[in-house]
Amino acid sequence: MTKKLLLCLILVFVCVEHVFSQSQNIKKSDEFSAFQTVEPEEEGFSSLKLSAIFPYVRNQQVNIHSLMIIRNDKIIFDAYFYPYTKGLQHDIASCTKSITSLLIGIAIDKGFIRNENELVKTYFPEIKSYSKSFQTLTIKDLLTMTSGLDCGSDNEETLFSGLFKASDWPAYIFNIPSANTPGKQFSYCSCNFYLLAEILYRSTKLSPETFADKYLFEQMGIKNFYWTKNSKGVNYGWGDLALNPYDMAKIGRLLLNNGKWNGVQLISADYIKKATSIQTPFSDHKGYGYGFWVDNDHSFNAVGRGGQRIHVDRLYNAIVVATGGGYDWDEKEGISDLIGSSVHLDALSKNQPASDSLKVAIANAAKMSGILPVENLANARQDVLFNHTLILEKNSLDISTARIITSGYTDAVLRITNLSGKVVNYPLGIGTKYLYFKDILSNHVYAIRGYWKSQDDFVVDLNTLTKINDYKIDFILKGKENQVTIREGTKAINDSLRVRFDGNK
Repeated sequence: MTKKLLLCLILVFVCVEHVFSQSQNIKKSDEFSAFQTVEPEEEGFSSLKLSAIFPYVRNQQVNIHSLMIIRNDKIIFDAYFYPYTKGLQHDIASCTKSITSLLIGIAIDKGFIRNENELVKTYFPEIKSYSKSFQTLTIKDLLTMTSGLDCGSDNEETLFSGLFKASDWPAYIFNIPSANTPGKQFSYCSCNFYLLAEILYRSTKLSPETFADKYLFEQMGIKNFYWTKNSKGVNYGWGDLALNPYDMAKIGRLLLNNGKWNGVQLISADYIKKATSIQTPFSDHKGYGYGFWVDNDHSFNAVGRGGQRIHVDRLYNAIVVATGGGYDWDEKEGISDLIGSSVHLDALSKNQPASDSLKVAIANAAKMSGILPVENLANARQDVLFNHTLILEKNSLDISTARIITSGYTDAVLRITNLSGKVVNYPLGIGTKYLYFKDILSNHVYAIRGYWKSQDDFVVDLNTLTKINDYKIDFILKGKENQVTIREGTKAINDSLRVRFDGNK
């Protein structure tokens, strides 16, 4: 991910900021049981203008999953977009880095880690050979993305490929060549945050997820989460933590209250201040803190690919939480513009018709009728494609064979066999309707549908939904030259391969 694109992500809600910046400080209450839900006008938002978000999403085919706006502990907008549904935990991608940073703060507060200026190599005495950067590398250098390692947007995917194959992840990272002296140059490297997760594991004797549950999530009533870990039991400090949007908003509130929750200081205010202040400045006067993207002295963001974000504005007591799919679902920043134009300095007069209309729009967004319909052509060639096994050439998803089954089932089924021989049956909606598949290990939910894009092109929309990625698999019938294309923007997948039928029904 390029620095330029990441900076674009943190600007999504900047247009709201110029309105909020005229507000006065609002006294925050420590006590919390649940966010209240109020009419937008009570907190200075126009229901009429917020309603414009929905036609924008529909017409621009914006792959947003959820959007929540909170001010003064009051939810004024809470929408979920089909096929995503309320309450599902969602991969928050690199927002995880911000959580890992908070866990480091707790570990420092409790004495497991002395401070962020400790040398990283202290925690890895078994590693004797390593890049020269590790002689002076500190925990702070990892938190601020200034490790000096030759790791960034240009080569991170290659490094990850090697990391996942390595038996010893810390040793692998320690031998990444140096590009700069630690503490000098910003380079967005997810490997930095794996080392932070490993330091948590080694210093506390608890996995990061167990430590998070004991010292953070349990205190905040966050019960529904999942965090991917490696074979050693260490969670990916850079990503793959799944929370539901409401719990993401709780994290925002914790930050607004400088680490305090219901009267208990879960993370020291001093650490929160450092984490959410500019530690690594950028040329546009913004910067990076300890795992947070910082706009200014009161506004900062946790940001993840696919549109995951927690935007916090301390001065104006505001939180915006969003989840989505794809790479950058609001590339034109239309949603941010609409939010910005809807907010006012003071409370607005009650507008019941507009408020009622907004509620209807929110309800409709969660329904199948709320999405952009697909053209589902009646096709006489379905007998050519359905109920046959298709053998695929080498592809990015490691699919060996695929079969769309319509006989003997109430609904259609997409049966995929991977190269290892594992078989997965995905329920397949035909047309606009998605059917759902739940991964029993992670509780992640996928949504799958298929439709005829043309007389010769059947598209399978395999939306991993709470895992962000949205794969489009086109089965293109061309007589003896049948083809399959597999596309997914988040992972830059764009495969085109030949496919043949095995001849058996």
